[in-house]
Amino acid sequence: MRENLPNTTLPLSTALISVDIVALRLSNGRLQVLTTPARHPKAQHDRALPAGRIDPDKDEQLEHTACRQLKLLTLAEPSWLEQVETIGNSMRDSRGWSLTVVYFALLRNEPALDSPDAQWLDVGTCCKLQLPDLAYDHQSLLQSAIERLCNKIQYTTLPLYLLPDTFTLSDIKEVFQGTLGKAPPMRSIRNRFADETVVTDTGEKRYGSNRPATLYRLKGDNRHRLFNRLYESTQ
Repeated sequence: MRENLPNTTLPLSTALISVDIVALRLSNGRLQVLTTPARHPKAQHDRALPAGRIDPDKDEQLEHTACRQLKLLTLAEPSWLEQVETIGNSMRDSRGWSLTVVYFALLRNEPALDSPDAQWLDVGTCCKLQLPDLAYDHQSLLQSAIERLCNKIQYTTLPLYLLPDTFTLSDIKEVFQGTLGKAPPMRSIRNRFADETVVTDTGEKRYGSNRPATLYRLKGDNRHRLFNRLYESTQ
């Protein structure tokens, strides 16, 4: 016989829950972050990171919320999306207890149609960060995401996700220069990336003032490919 138990249903949490996105790209050799107007009347600065609430009718996963918020600002698809951290406390939002899941996204350096609300701001390099003033605690979220990028870019295939679909080895070197503020010698880049298990030779060349450069494409899904670090100073 089933015992009649008292109704112990707990009330839904009243915490503000959101997904915040640090979307980064390289433009003309400069690392930039995507921002949107800070619409809260008490915001101390005009710009903020893209962020939004979870919509249970549209979002089956947290990643769907992140991508949906990005699409409000740019039609560029993220080539990389990774969860950075989860932050929650009663101080970060004046409206009450707030929890946010922070993602960082990488976008390829390709033409894309941006919303009028979208604005890309320079952030400097890992060696010399020049973070823009952002509303709420978003500058801190931005710094955490950039630190993650600058760390992982030295021992994974992450540099390739900031490049167009096809690229040269010199393009990879420019990614290191634009993010870290320094670049390894070409022989190190060639030894690491010009590998048939990492990239595919497209059979095409890029022609310029120098000799033609081979165009490569990322082979399959190499997001979990790990290498030794490029710089001893980061170990």
